[in-house]
Amino acid sequence: MRPLPVRVALAAIGVVSLLVACASGTGGGSGSASSPKAVETVAGSTAAASAATTSAGGGGAGGTAGTDPCSLATPEMVAAAFGGSSSPGVPGTARNCTFKVTGASVPNVDAFFVDVFYYGTAAEWDGIRAGFESNRGGTTDVPGIGSKAFHPNDAGPTELVILAGDTVYSVSGGFGASDEVNADVAELATAIAGTLGS
Repeated sequence: MRPLPVRVALAAIGVVSLLVACASGTGGGSGSASSPKAVETVAGSTAAASAATTSAGGGGAGGTAGTDPCSLATPEMVAAAFGGSSSPGVPGTARNCTFKVTGASVPNVDAFFVDVFYYGTAAEWDGIRAGFESNRGGTTDVPGIGSKAFHPNDAGPTELVILAGDTVYSVSGGFGASDEVNADVAELATAIAGTLGS
């Protein structure tokens, strides 16, 4: 068994904090409006959205994927966003699903891991965001993906948290941030939002 990546361990801590915030009914913060160019360019379009529509039979009308994070994305969606090929998702210990991507165009990396997390429902959005505000250095709004989206300030746009339909989820690239990586994360986040009927 491979050790948990640092980002997954931080996410596990974040999930516990988010559950506490949700239970206490704290309200959400309001991150400053910002849209990194790579994220803004990709939101609402791309091949991953097309792959998501094909593999899911069109955008979902129910707006929820249940609580299984591996039901949010397919290997085809991940490969379309990041290039190369993707292994099937493997359930993790922090409500995450990990995809191993190989042969992608990320500089100086032969293989890397992409995580998709399930955080909860639309009713929990404020509590989830409050947890990120308290534990991840605040948040910054990212327009154009799902109904609402932000990135935690400690990770920047290499990790996005999105509300689409009735599902709150995140996409995290477990490798160094760059405009290309940020764009790929946004592309997969947008594709998932499309399947949830955002």
